[in-house]
Amino acid sequence: MKEILILGIQIFLIFGIPLLIIRFRNNKLTKWIGTIGMAYLLGIIFSLIVFILKKMGLEITLNEDIGEILSHAAIGISIPLLLFSSNIKQTLKLSKTVLLSFLSVVLSVIFVTVVVFIIHSKNIYYGAELSGMAIGLYTGGTPNLNAIGNILGVDGQTISYANLSDMIIGAIFYIFLLVLCKPILKNFLKKQDNVNYHKEELYVQNYDDISEKVNVMKDKNLLLNILYAFLMALFGAFIGLVVWLISGAKEGKMIDNIVPMMMITVTIFGIIASFNKKISTVKGNNLVGQYLILVFSFSLASVIDFNDLSIKFLGIFLIFCLITIFSFLVHVFISKIIKTDVDCAIVTLTAGLYGPAFIPAITNQLKNDDLTAPGLICGSLGYAIGTFLGVGIGILLRLSL
Repeated sequence: MKEILILGIQIFLIFGIPLLIIRFRNNKLTKWIGTIGMAYLLGIIFSLIVFILKKMGLEITLNEDIGEILSHAAIGISIPLLLFSSNIKQTLKLSKTVLLSFLSVVLSVIFVTVVVFIIHSKNIYYGAELSGMAIGLYTGGTPNLNAIGNILGVDGQTISYANLSDMIIGAIFYIFLLVLCKPILKNFLKKQDNVNYHKEELYVQNYDDISEKVNVMKDKNLLLNILYAFLMALFGAFIGLVVWLISGAKEGKMIDNIVPMMMITVTIFGIIASFNKKISTVKGNNLVGQYLILVFSFSLASVIDFNDLSIKFLGIFLIFCLITIFSFLVHVFISKIIKTDVDCAIVTLTAGLYGPAFIPAITNQLKNDDLTAPGLICGSLGYAIGTFLGVGIGILLRLSL
């Protein structure tokens, strides 16, 4: 009876806390660290409470299997929903200046990640996989990091530590971008001077925006898109099951085939579906997709083992810290060579390191609204390519060991 009660509370919190986060998304702390950051923070607090209660002698055992199953399902359905409303097809309208600057960000992240792997990460358990996750994160966003971790078979606790590292480092570095970055970089990079950031008019929405008001249960088009996303995830899982059967149906290996194939399948199908206007223009794709990302985030963070936090977390934290700082420095160096203006360099860096949601605040701080739409498009492009880059390079680094 006790186990059933704990399980019920666990499931209620996994689905209920994300609803509260969305409901109070305009809270100062939530606006500062983001909704995903808040989901991890609350999950960590929950884990800490359980940890303290155990230390006090209470027997509390969370069902990690439920958390894992729900997190896999949530991330599998959320990825295509987020990609449905992406602005990938708008990329061709961007100017050479913006595209080269975003390419600089991508190349900087890859280069620095590989160097950090050679020097430090290869000596850490899951070092190659964490490197791939970092590439996905810093060229795309949190959904890419989580998808790559699942594809490469990283355990949930390590994925949680990676997200926690990003949450801490990201918050500090974002303040730097808002307050100090331009005053420093304007001494090295050229000023913005009548630069054309796009070749023709852009029609862009911030698909990380969850302020839209929709009635999920009454909107037939949205329900249809959720069904599409579910079927994509189901089809990917089926492919993984077939691969497992063909490879000999080894005991305990079924999930290792199902999860990676599901993540790859939903990413590919999500990108393809984004070019269909009937699917991409449905209001609510972002809202439901982000809700499921929050479900995933909270469920992972809620089962963190604080007994293993100190040693394991510090190594992972250092990886993400080094990649963030040196990717910034390399990007600035490349921007100097290709003569990118300071505003464009900062906005494309934000698009890579943080994703579309953080672009409006940055362009507002820079007082350069001309870069808002290009920044959103670059962030969307990063979401589309981040998973493939991260998985590919992660596998190559793993083979190099």
